[in-house]
Amino acid sequence: TSNYSGRVGDGVASPLVTVVDDGTISGSRGSLNVDDEGTPTSKTVLIENGRLRGYMQDRLNARLMGVESTGNGRRQSFAHLPLPRMTNTYFAPGSGTAADIIADTPRAFFAKSLSGGEVNPATGDFVFGVSEGYLVENGRVGPAVRGATLIGNGLQVLMGIDAVAADLDVKAGFCGKEGQLVPVGTGQPTIRIREMTIGGTDVG
Repeated sequence: TSNYSGRVGDGVASPLVTVVDDGTISGSRGSLNVDDEGTPTSKTVLIENGRLRGYMQDRLNARLMGVESTGNGRRQSFAHLPLPRMTNTYFAPGSGTAADIIADTPRAFFAKSLSGGEVNPATGDFVFGVSEGYLVENGRVGPAVRGATLIGNGLQVLMGIDAVAADLDVKAGFCGKEGQLVPVGTGQPTIRIREMTIGGTDVG
């Protein structure tokens, strides 16, 4: 049902985008020696230079697709079934700095820190809250914006990325799927997206 189904080899993002899931990062929250099916975890390139290269696989789905498990069979506890799940998933860093991107941007919304959100895996539509955000005006970070939300579609957003900085930061968190929570690492460098819907409430 995923909108990435059957698209291996297709362009699904800007050529600046490479996305990796890596369960072998030392000390990271989502890292494991083996997944919950006993398969060693690995570094799996999901998107490379904008093209879809593969999927996170557990044993069942790997067998159905005729490929090898990537070590992503994870479950919340012994009482749950394993599902193909992320470990540490991140955007690969680009070049330059966040300051370079901001200085080159006449007007934008800078989402410095996100709070909770959700994604529909069938359509790619998402909503995320912004815990810390600012207006960017004339290449400078301006006033803070409270209560903003980011609303969009994953495929459209990935295609709209036109700058990726080198400041990759992977943070600890949780991933929820089918009622199960597992510890993960998520990260990205500063990126610039040409267009996205920003929601909120005008209280002025």
